[in-house]
Amino acid sequence: MADLKKNSSEKFKERKHFARNKDRRRSLEKKEITGAKSRAAAALCVNAIEQGQSLSTSIPYFTKDLDDRDRALVMEIVYGTLRHRRLLSTTVNSLLDYSINQKFNIARALIICAIYQIVFMRAPDHAIVSSTVGACSLCHCSSFKNLVNAVLRRFLREGSHLCHDANICVEQSFPDWLYKKLEEDYKEDAKDILIKSNQHAPMFLRVETNKISREKYLEELKKAEIEATAVELTDSCIKLEEAVNVERLPLFKEGMVAVQDLAAQMTAPLLDLKPGMRVIDCCAAPGGKSAHILSIEPTTDLTVCDIDETRLESAKKELSRLNDNATYKVADMSDEATIIEGEFDRILVDAPCSGTGVIRRHPDIKWLRRKGDVDKLVQTSSKILDKAFNSLKKGGILVFSTCSILKDENIRQAEAFLKRHPDASYLPFDFKGNLVETYQRLPGEDDADGFFYTRFIKN
Repeated sequence: MADLKKNSSEKFKERKHFARNKDRRRSLEKKEITGAKSRAAAALCVNAIEQGQSLSTSIPYFTKDLDDRDRALVMEIVYGTLRHRRLLSTTVNSLLDYSINQKFNIARALIICAIYQIVFMRAPDHAIVSSTVGACSLCHCSSFKNLVNAVLRRFLREGSHLCHDANICVEQSFPDWLYKKLEEDYKEDAKDILIKSNQHAPMFLRVETNKISREKYLEELKKAEIEATAVELTDSCIKLEEAVNVERLPLFKEGMVAVQDLAAQMTAPLLDLKPGMRVIDCCAAPGGKSAHILSIEPTTDLTVCDIDETRLESAKKELSRLNDNATYKVADMSDEATIIEGEFDRILVDAPCSGTGVIRRHPDIKWLRRKGDVDKLVQTSSKILDKAFNSLKKGGILVFSTCSILKDENIRQAEAFLKRHPDASYLPFDFKGNLVETYQRLPGEDDADGFFYTRFIKN
């Protein structure tokens, strides 16, 4: 963050031609500084993702000194750039006469972010170029100012056109390996999945219906001048016309509502909860489904479990905000040595997965995941399912869900589980008016995320 805190005007003062005209120097400094911090933060975030960091860590780190308005701008730039990163990179390659040294990939990130803004955002072109060039100093690549300026000017001069490609992976900015897997699983529907995965996801809310009715909360939203509609697939879901900061949500601090996608909201009801049941959420962080369990049945004796202590703290914080009580346990459910005391009436395994169903919300997934990750995640998920099933009472229900759309992680995982456990069987459930044993939701269905659901009963 030291990069963002430096005043770029100090760099300019060292340049002799600025010293010759004090008024001109001040004018140019002000022009370049305006918006530069936001552009620098955006490029630093994109560069961090390219170095293997996640959005969840890079965005807070590089925007912690920005106000809400600039932070929102950074998020718009970063999310959009990552959605279209491969297409943008192809375009940049056509504008460069030589490759940029890997040491200065941040300069390339600045150019890519700027081209995204020029094509997809409404800011004036000259302002984008000026602030991006100004951001070079903040990103420690001042020697690339002329190059950044020249590339962006050339892009504008040649009509601001992206280099579209017949290759669907370039056009929709997906890695080849992931598209190949989707094509194997979904044939001709794979292209549509890519398109839907690049769309903006709407903001859904889950009303704590044990505390306030959905109808009453809709009235509260109307008073706050937030447009919203009820989603009839559940009795708790609301969809906002436009995303808002949670601080604008009425009764949010009072624990009456949570932010949760519709797809995720359809998981906990599959547990078929009854009063006083002993339940464990095996991979609970960040706590949304645990909170939903307690909203459906507040008398539940719930154990909230996760392998990561920091992530478990986030679940604890969310349940505390909602005034819910649970037992918390840091445990690796994929480890045979992990001790889970007693048996449970209901078990939720929202298994670790590739996250390919939530790329709309987390576009960094496209660039952070590797082909080999899927096999490792399948193995981990398999161990967790086995461990959890051993702790399930006879006649108990285990719900297995993921936010993946890859069949290796979902339907094939479920079928392999049944082969390993002859005392388990599918427990059919009603989903959108049909009785099913499994359900694979694809991104964009009902405007929701991609999700997989099934449940087993212990015979």
